[in-house]
Amino acid sequence: MASGLVNKTLVKLIFEEPVDDYTILDVGCGAGALSFIVAEKAKSVVGIDISEEAIMSAKKRARENTFFYVIDADTADYTALGRIDMVVSHLCMSNRIIENSYYVLPKEGKIAFACFHAKHLIEGGRRSRFSYTRKEMKNVLEKTGFTVEYLEVESEKIPFKNMDEAIAVIGHKKAGKWQSDGRLQNLQNYIDKGGRSLTKSILVGKARKE
Repeated sequence: MASGLVNKTLVKLIFEEPVDDYTILDVGCGAGALSFIVAEKAKSVVGIDISEEAIMSAKKRARENTFFYVIDADTADYTALGRIDMVVSHLCMSNRIIENSYYVLPKEGKIAFACFHAKHLIEGGRRSRFSYTRKEMKNVLEKTGFTVEYLEVESEKIPFKNMDEAIAVIGHKKAGKWQSDGRLQNLQNYIDKGGRSLTKSILVGKARKE
């Protein structure tokens, strides 16, 4: 992971492009982990996120070529942000984001992303509603009008000794949601049966608008 937070393959895919002359839209930018990496080489970066707290944090670290806005990535009209040469996203994905990206990009413009794969943290007993299989993502991209240039799954098993360590892997903020939707109990059942690892599975891709 680049900077300990961002997928290295995603960063590589982004910097394969001539970003020094690009205005890049970072969808679901959070506090700007990917935005600030991209801004080191890009002409400018526009970050959007629905979280006011995250955007406030990003703005505190803003550079001359970074701009951050509180915007719902699913419902927004990206064309209102001005010219966008490339769209990037790290762990924020939906069909609507793909569609919105297509409409804002120029012909031959590209989207690069890392999102949850269907098997990510599957030990919780069900997949995230924000996850995709490789086939599902390929179908959505192509149906929208993109040509896939890269699409691969990166998976690893993360060991843990007990529930506390498992929750640390999941994230304490997510643990509350897991408690309410039953996944935490599923995880406990998995542990009771001897399970001692969690699956981290990320789908990384890049596609070109035709």
